[in-house]
Amino acid sequence: MNTNILPFLRRLIVTTTLLCTLAFAHAQDAGSEAAATALLKKFLAAGTDRAALTKELRPTSDDYAKVFTADFARKLEASQKPLWDSAPVIGPKDGQTEVTVAKATTEDFQKGTAAAKEFPGGYAKIGDKLQAGVTLFRFKFVKAGETIGMAFDGLAFVNGHWRIFPKPWRAAE
Repeated sequence: MNTNILPFLRRLIVTTTLLCTLAFAHAQDAGSEAAATALLKKFLAAGTDRAALTKELRPTSDDYAKVFTADFARKLEASQKPLWDSAPVIGPKDGQTEVTVAKATTEDFQKGTAAAKEFPGGYAKIGDKLQAGVTLFRFKFVKAGETIGMAFDGLAFVNGHWRIFPKPWRAAE
């Protein structure tokens, strides 16, 4: 073997290992609270096209099916179609420069844990309609030092991307 190629092969192996490690770390972090916060901070940036960012969060039929039980997924998707067709825009009000995030899992909603209580009360009605292992996020755009602001819920990392299922309990009423 040509000895001139050995340093190149070593660098290639080190680089490949590093890239694989970074990709794995990114995959592990993709649906985390930190990743949700990073996504939501985009809505706070000046000049952001919030309509386009919101449109990217529209769930597909596969997304609904991955988060909710089959019958409820179909019902929820049908009930949310008019909302999505109206092109909603998620974003802060004037002066709201920060975002707060809370998360809860399927199991939290089913057991009524403290994490679940951070969400609107309607979630107590749909704990049994969530697929196992789902994590949902609730967030608020707030003014600095305040806890009340524009609140949204139902954000989930599903099928490799972020989607939002606003107020899903309304489909259970």
